[in-house]
Amino acid sequence: MGYSVKANLPENQIDKNKTYFDLKMDPNQKEEISLTVKNSSEEEIILNIVPNNSKTNQNGVIDYSDENLEKDKSLKYSLTDIISSKQKIKLNPGETKDVTFSIKMPNEELQGIILGGFYIYREDNETKNTNENLQIKNSYSYVIGIQLSQNTIKVDPKLSLNKIKPALQNYHTVVTANIQNSKPTIINNLIIDAKVTKEGESKVIHETNKQGMSMAPNSNFDFPISWDNEPLEAGDYTLHLKINTGEKEWSFDKNFSIGKEDTKKLNDEAVNIDKKEINWNIVALTISILLIICGITIVGLTIRHKKKIDREKKIKAARIKKRRKAKNSERNKKKIT
Repeated sequence: MGYSVKANLPENQIDKNKTYFDLKMDPNQKEEISLTVKNSSEEEIILNIVPNNSKTNQNGVIDYSDENLEKDKSLKYSLTDIISSKQKIKLNPGETKDVTFSIKMPNEELQGIILGGFYIYREDNETKNTNENLQIKNSYSYVIGIQLSQNTIKVDPKLSLNKIKPALQNYHTVVTANIQNSKPTIINNLIIDAKVTKEGESKVIHETNKQGMSMAPNSNFDFPISWDNEPLEAGDYTLHLKINTGEKEWSFDKNFSIGKEDTKKLNDEAVNIDKKEINWNIVALTISILLIICGITIVGLTIRHKKKIDREKKIKAARIKKRRKAKNSERNKKKIT
């Protein structure tokens, strides 16, 4: 990587064996913490050192790399609210520097933790061309975590199931369930089991199970439920969600709908989807059979109609003949008289 980063742990570090900041602080306390950065390359480099809030990504991993993270509604105090802003550091070949940041805790006693981290990356990441049409950008970075607490009071997690919606993950059809941890505590060893049924039915049509997931304090993430490379179909569904940590368990059953507009857009953009293509041979055969049936029906009706007309003509002719015969017989009787 050409550079290194080390956290300089202060006296109020809770566990000296940890390589990240795990600090016990008091309300309204001010403190300066520092990182040591070293350029071990033979060229000048520029490092960006950015303090970020923690988040939970779609893989169920706590992440510190998102500078433009939208805060969860349950987050009262974030790391970026109480720490000095990001810095850009220039290092000559072989140079080492200490970079200092200031922290000021809120003026009230807090339970749980405030979690974030320093995201450190080179500004001049190189781009390697493998061919004319493809570029691979090699981006290396360091993360140094920051965990702040004022006491050792244990805070129990609280999970909620929010919006459920159709989506794409890596251009594959999924339905995402937004799961929220609204308490200032880390949740580890999450086991999530999600089953989807048609609303009012018990047959499971799609299912996803994942283990070993984590959630950052006061965060939410969209848990993806695989649609098994099938096209999304408009309709009403029910999500049956179970979450387990080994110590606590949550169960949610929630109805949701997929609209026709969503299915068209997402299915068109999806890859490797098992789309139901039209078999034109079957269509042509069906049309031919229908045409033959229609033709036979028309011919049958025409023949039947012609027979009916012929039968009516014969009946009419027989009646006329009978009347004529009757008239002739009457005339003959009169002549004889």
